[in-house]
Amino acid sequence: MNNDDKTEQLIILLTRETYSGHVSWNNEAPPLGLSKGTDDFYPLFLQAEFKGSKIGLYQRRYKHFYDEFKFHWGESIGMCVIDGESVLWNFTEKSSALINLFDAARDNASNIGGILDNLLG
Repeated sequence: MNNDDKTEQLIILLTRETYSGHVSWNNEAPPLGLSKGTDDFYPLFLQAEFKGSKIGLYQRRYKHFYDEFKFHWGESIGMCVIDGESVLWNFTEKSSALINLFDAARDNASNIGGILDNLLG
């Protein structure tokens, strides 16, 4: 089995574990290994510990230049394994499973369910 297949399996497992409440995500500052030395903007970086490894999920906004001075903003979702401020591994392939995991992790980190229950109760 190649690493892309294993990555997809990990994403699906993390999504399942997040929805079941076994993995908790926290909003953190992105590690310097991801953000330093770039003009990229990371509006949201979520981190969880899973089986002794720190996993990061992030939303990345970047300038995509199509002329010397003209650009538009692009956006992507990524996943990484981190150690302190270092990024040991990064996954940036477009994946619907990764988007689903990011949405689940964002809901988990924000505790939106509890907030909505409180506002409605």
